[in-house]
Amino acid sequence: MKLTKDDYIISYLLLRQLIGILGLSLPFALIFGNRLLGNEHWLQPSISHYFYSYMHFAFVGVLFILGAILISYREKEYRLASRVSTFAGVFAFCVAIFPTKVDGFLGKKYLNINEFDWKSWFKIIHFGSAFCLFACFAIFCFVIFQKADEDNALKPSDFDEKKKLRNRIYKACGWGIVLSILMIGGCTLYEHLTHTQTTFTKYSTFIFETTALLCFGNSWLLKGSVNWKTDESSILRKMVEPVR
Repeated sequence: MKLTKDDYIISYLLLRQLIGILGLSLPFALIFGNRLLGNEHWLQPSISHYFYSYMHFAFVGVLFILGAILISYREKEYRLASRVSTFAGVFAFCVAIFPTKVDGFLGKKYLNINEFDWKSWFKIIHFGSAFCLFACFAIFCFVIFQKADEDNALKPSDFDEKKKLRNRIYKACGWGIVLSILMIGGCTLYEHLTHTQTTFTKYSTFIFETTALLCFGNSWLLKGSVNWKTDESSILRKMVEPVR
């Protein structure tokens, strides 16, 4: 069976939707999955600490799937999108391959890497890659997604009201990612300078990684929702009616 242009467009939109769903679901899947599999601690200090948990394979697996999709993501009309997504995919792989240090992990471990297995330079690659990954997500929100959905030659002044609303949402998601990164840095600096840890700062990295992922996931889901306005599901049509 020969694929039509519409088939390729639908597949392209589904790819965007899948990226969004992975971003939205990851933190919650890690929390509840880890608890259901036997760890009494629902929360860990960071999403990265789930590398050592019973949800190890889910954490690594989702990052690898996300990385592979991002690397394969292409926009012929807009090369910046392809380049940024490729870098983002590589950074996602690095976050999964080079784990954070096990210190701070709470409860029962599925995986225990001792000091001989874990190298100090892993931390540099892990945090550097995580920062760059979220930076790539922010670039998508601030620059790439604010281009026209179908015709990149269209000027911003020609955008209709719904496109302008979508761009405001993309911009809000971008700022959400930036502020989340700043909050992680701020809480880490506070602990370092005061040598104290509150309940909030203990879980602050997980909290703000989650908010960043929610912004990332929502922006990709919105970008991929073009076909929802004509979908058979009345729920999907109703969801996107204000923005499509």
